[in-house]
Amino acid sequence: MLKFAKFQQTITPIRCASSNLLKPPDLHKTNWKKDVVYLYQFKRSPILPNLSPYCLKVETFLRANNIKYEPLMSYTVRSKYGKLPFIELNGQQIADSDFILHYLMKYYKIDDGLTNEQRGIARSLDRMLDQSTERTLRYFRIVENIDNFMNPNVSGLPIPNFLMFLFKGRFQRTVLNQLKVEGTGKMKRDDIITILRKDLQALNDILGDKKFLLGIRPTTCDFTTFGHLAATYYLPFRQPVTDLLDDEFPNLKQLIERMRLHYWSDWKRPDDK
Repeated sequence: MLKFAKFQQTITPIRCASSNLLKPPDLHKTNWKKDVVYLYQFKRSPILPNLSPYCLKVETFLRANNIKYEPLMSYTVRSKYGKLPFIELNGQQIADSDFILHYLMKYYKIDDGLTNEQRGIARSLDRMLDQSTERTLRYFRIVENIDNFMNPNVSGLPIPNFLMFLFKGRFQRTVLNQLKVEGTGKMKRDDIITILRKDLQALNDILGDKKFLLGIRPTTCDFTTFGHLAATYYLPFRQPVTDLLDDEFPNLKQLIERMRLHYWSDWKRPDDK
């Protein structure tokens, strides 16, 4: 009996922990209103609506589909996956930008008008952008340009100057180590540019002369494209993607510029007329 009692004492906390994992995450917005999307994301940047391509992707989707939402900015609040962005809608939390868009399309009955073949193309583009393209952009945005990226006039981070040096170094090493584990961080610079160019060429070939990637209206892959490219191209320092869009893929540049002007009329840039 003594051994059984000790075993019970050991297993009870495990059961409690397991049951807690099965519980839905606690809501951050307790006084929510019906059908209002509460979008949790990083704080605004002085340069961009958001430095996170995933946050920019979701917020642009909300604007494009006239969905009522409330942006809630934070550096510390996280979803059940430990990341941003996430939304809360009618007392339910949905995390990960891909899941968020899928959930919103289903809930608000948004018909993308795509054929099965086009949906397959859209899915492939989403995965390419969120994996291959994102890693190349992250390398040049952060590893190569950490000083520019972490400049308070760009990042908007409220970090004292005497701590910024330490924070920059740690952040840069963290990102580089992540990219090394995946493989991109071990490649030569020219090889990373080659991957980025091939990804942009694939997007450009599908876009052609159309208004959006798959036709006359934006679908998920357009918002994913906008999130990744706009969050990098519009930074106030040159990177390989800047030259590639300016010199080799003007149609892609025009795509993100159209989306910026149409869905972000409140986002003013120095060269706007």
